[in-house]
Amino acid sequence: MTNAQTPQTKSRCCLHCGRRPRGRTAVPDYAIALSRPELDALLRDVIPLLRRQASRLLGEDADDAVQTACLKLLKASDAWLAHPNPTAYAMRAVTTAAYDLKRRQSQDMPVDEVPDRPQAGDPLALREARWEVARLLAEVPRKQAAAIFLVDVQDYTIDDAAAVLGVHRGTVSRARQHGLRAMRKKALCGGVRRVC
Repeated sequence: MTNAQTPQTKSRCCLHCGRRPRGRTAVPDYAIALSRPELDALLRDVIPLLRRQASRLLGEDADDAVQTACLKLLKASDAWLAHPNPTAYAMRAVTTAAYDLKRRQSQDMPVDEVPDRPQAGDPLALREARWEVARLLAEVPRKQAAAIFLVDVQDYTIDDAAAVLGVHRGTVSRARQHGLRAMRKKALCGGVRRVC
């Protein structure tokens, strides 16, 4: 095999005609050998574009998405620099980070500080809380209700509840999580049958 036929040489240029290949095999000239300071300088040049894109998607939380995208770009610097259009690659990284952040924020549900149990001197509040728990437990599937009842009402551990129900601890944890989410949604709707 001659020097002209080595795979490394063929992926960077075509020695027969002198042209650079097109598409994914093309490696930008600056990506062949960048040192860490040069990579940092390239990232600094791209950050204003990333911040602008993230601001369009997130508003004031844009810096979090930019930071996440920059970390991903530094970790995958070989793929980033080998891409035919590194700026587009970086923009896609910040867009993905922004969507991930937005999705996580939509799953977070702010709740006021709620005491775990009603005050000891208020029997009416205790009775109302029991009725509300019973009503909400009746509206979720039986397995989810059993997991919630054992863990949250009877103060069993996940492992003990799994032993009582005869299932794996992951099944109890997952059923409890889904049931609590459904109960929160129904509690926020006030028991009215409507889309919340």
